[in-house]
Amino acid sequence: MNIFRLYIIALLLVSVPQFALSAETAPSIDYTDVKLQIARIRIQDNVSFDDAVESLKLRANQYNLKFVGVNQLYKEIEALTGKPSKRIEIFNFCDGLTANKMLAADPKMIAYMPCRIALIEDKDGKRWIISMMMDIKMIQAMPIETRKSAEHVMEAMKDMMKAASSGDL
Repeated sequence: MNIFRLYIIALLLVSVPQFALSAETAPSIDYTDVKLQIARIRIQDNVSFDDAVESLKLRANQYNLKFVGVNQLYKEIEALTGKPSKRIEIFNFCDGLTANKMLAADPKMIAYMPCRIALIEDKDGKRWIISMMMDIKMIQAMPIETRKSAEHVMEAMKDMMKAASSGDL
């Protein structure tokens, strides 16, 4: 029995430093502060939600921003609650070459990808186009060619939002 106890004690003594070592090397989350910019524009009353969506997609195509998906959040809300929901859709667009340049310059830029533009109907029935824009300081810190590409995408997104708000094709 004494040999068994010694064996258990030896195992514990060997294990304790490993647990302590693993606790010291545990990864931690690194945070980066950015200035968050939210762009918003109201959809004109004479423009339907569907026309705004079509304008958004067509204008994105003019800038070679690929439409890569949509989240029709309102349908999920309706399915979960069993009740009608105000329309909420989040559209995703991407310029793969610009994305590649941006990630090479700063992998944290992945947080802005893909570019998202939401069309929502608020509680009062007003319809809005809302998007988060990239942090200007992060863009300015990039190499010149990457910065130009990122600025081009931001300008494209702003133009897409304006086109969708007025129903321009």
